Amino acid sequence: MRIKSIAVVLLALVSTLHGGVADHLKKATNKIPPPKMRNVDYTYVINLDKRPEKFEQCVKQLEPYGIRPYRFSAVNGWELTLAQINDLGVVLTDKMDSGKWGTYYPMDGDGKYGTHEIVSVIGRNYFSHCMSRGAIGICLSHLSVLKDALDSGYETIWVMEDDIHVLKNPHMISTLIDRLDATVGKKGWDILFTDRDTKNQKGEYVPCRGHAWRPNFTPPNPSRFAQEKRVGNLFRKIGARFGAYSMIVRRSGMQKIYNFLAHNGIFLPFDLEFYQPGDIRLYTVQNDVVSTLINALSDNGAPRYKEK
Repeated sequence: MRIKSIAVVLLALVSTLHGGVADHLKKATNKIPPPKMRNVDYTYVINLDKRPEKFEQCVKQLEPYGIRPYRFSAVNGWELTLAQINDLGVVLTDKMDSGKWGTYYPMDGDGKYGTHEIVSVIGRNYFSHCMSRGAIGICLSHLSVLKDALDSGYETIWVMEDDIHVLKNPHMISTLIDRLDATVGKKGWDILFTDRDTKNQKGEYVPCRGHAWRPNFTPPNPSRFAQEKRVGNLFRKIGARFGAYSMIVRRSGMQKIYNFLAHNGIFLPFDLEFYQPGDIRLYTVQNDVVSTLINALSDNGAPRYKEK
């Protein structure tokens, strides 16, 4: 109990380092009872209020297995004010790296898609090149879910985005957690992805073997991102990947991701951020259980829900 109390205090201290992130998280309201799913304390589906049809599509796939996920009302980045946008991101200082392309949202601009330039102006608030409002909202949504799970005392959660594709009985995940625990230890992993890799529009796997630039953080061992190692017959240990649409996250993983972004600020899309913490341990299944729909509707790059 004392160790858990110390961890909570440390988390609170780290959260104050980049107050802009913590100030714009969203509360999880009207939570439903946890799912009847062994080894998983809670299931979340991140879904925009403007896209109820996408949540219903998820429910239709999961309900036959007796799984009713909690719908987390996503942060809509397209509805954030310019003041809110500029309270996030990374404010460039003379001690940071620069000289690469980035995007900023000028207070006197139209505020829709941002302005692109070489990262060079001290004191300017930057995001990665072409970072959209939608992507900023996705980052805040994932962080809000992680914060809720930490505050709720959950040890293991299943976080989904609303474009999942259920390929096999999701209750297999409970057994896979048992097997991964037995293989690497209960404290030996942080995230287990429920498919091998994300897919392109042809359904082909798209691996990730590197990392994206940040002006305020340089990975100490960038070669680790190319890691791919088979672990038994069921898993792979990896250093990086694209896609955060279906992942089992241990409490240790929640803390590492939340602390990293609370300290360093939001700069990249979430699926280029979660593998940046130096000690995070990522695993995937060998055979897909829950993956992503190819050609799924997306409001990441533009608020396409307005076209409905």
